Amino acid sequence: MHHVTSTNVRAVGYDSSTRTMRVAFLNGRVYDYYDVGQALFEQMLLPHPWRRLGFAVRRHRYRRVVAA
Repeated sequence: MHHVTSTNVRAVGYDSSTRTMRVAFLNGRVYDYYDVGQALFEQMLLPHPWRRLGFAVRRHRYRRVVAA
């Protein structure tokens, strides 16, 4: 997971073998987004990613990760 500068997102991670991007929000919720390209993940590492990319990310299938 890579920490990002954002008012919504705390950190972002990416598994290139499954094309799964994990997004941890400041409110404590964590989501996995599926079939995400490397380029979108790299853009999420830039400051304030959710303002620019939230709509594009939410177009992917996703699920909320439940903490163990």
